[in-house]
Amino acid sequence: MHTNAVQRWTTAAKCARSCLTSIRRDVRTRKASSHRLVAAHESGGRSLAAPTSSRGFSGDSGHDDAYTPEQRREDHRHCVELVQTRDSEGYLCGLLMPSSAREAYFALRAFNVEIASIKDSGMLVAGRSRARTGQNTDGDGFGDSTLASRLRMQWWNDAIRGIYEEYYEPDSQDPLLRSLVSSRKHNPTLRSLGCAIKTHGLTHRFLKRIIDAREADLEISQYESLRDMARYGEDTVSNTLYLALESVGVRDEESELVASDVGVGLGVLTALRSTGFRVSQGECTIPVDLAKQNGITMDTLYSVLGTAMDEDKGEEIEGSRESLRVAAKEMADMASFHLHRARDDQTKVAKAGRSCLLPAVCGLQYLDSLKRVDYDVLHPSLVGAGGNAVALERRRRLGLMFYLGRSWLTGIF
Repeated sequence: MHTNAVQRWTTAAKCARSCLTSIRRDVRTRKASSHRLVAAHESGGRSLAAPTSSRGFSGDSGHDDAYTPEQRREDHRHCVELVQTRDSEGYLCGLLMPSSAREAYFALRAFNVEIASIKDSGMLVAGRSRARTGQNTDGDGFGDSTLASRLRMQWWNDAIRGIYEEYYEPDSQDPLLRSLVSSRKHNPTLRSLGCAIKTHGLTHRFLKRIIDAREADLEISQYESLRDMARYGEDTVSNTLYLALESVGVRDEESELVASDVGVGLGVLTALRSTGFRVSQGECTIPVDLAKQNGITMDTLYSVLGTAMDEDKGEEIEGSRESLRVAAKEMADMASFHLHRARDDQTKVAKAGRSCLLPAVCGLQYLDSLKRVDYDVLHPSLVGAGGNAVALERRRRLGLMFYLGRSWLTGIF
């Protein structure tokens, strides 16, 4: 059954990509001279025309559809609601962005939520499949879900490239091709992101690095080293910060170096914060080198995760919990190094760009909370467990709002 499903997906994917490649090649050959979008700082200072209310994005619709101010506001509202629901800390930071860049910021964060959820949803589908069949599907188990996830990544890759290259998809009788074109045309996150790209001249390679890193991560269940994990943080979080800086007109190397440190630190902390969920999906957030050094296996993590919800049995696996604590501390120390180096160098960032680095405040707050529980990443106060979880979360959120507000007012995090 799995083999047949994979073959069907593969055949459909090859057909779609073959059709799209052929069409794009013809269109680019005929109109390459007149349809080209390049990031502003890569084009010798030439400005990019902002989209007007009378023209839409011809990139995927096959014709120019009116992109009205009302539609633009609706797309922005969709992005804000998506970020508020799925990325509460990013939402709070976005409220403090300059009004001129807020629309672009939420489009970028919504895009990040969309592609970050691709792997998570694939893992959940595979987990439900294993639960139904009662099988251990280490070999093929993720076959269908991974292929579907790759197709979704390719969808985003092609759609964003289409915005920059301004190619169009002519009318086609192929139902699969028409479905692809229609899905891009009606995706509010993509429309809002396209508006941000054209308004602020956002750099294509930053977006491509994010997608490429997320796609490579689809089949990674455990990073080989802490350095590899840091590189993933650079490719995903740091590049998102670079784009946020561009949305406020900051495009200098010193600002990007500070943003790079913030991104690496937040990337490592994100791995720590997701330990419980990742373990429940069969992944290990502790890199191989640290896991071997501290004798951590998946069985270790399963046992610690099980007792995190049942403190009466905690003494039985205190050794496992201590091993996890030591590894988590080493990861936290690395994140702390990068975040504090960014804090020391933040005065090098132009004043207009400092609000883009507010996510560092969220990371520093989590580090403080982690230290208070002696680096127990599965402590109830960190994972929202226990009888007073709601009160703890409310207190944490209020504290975060205070620190974010202070940083916004002073320009220092």
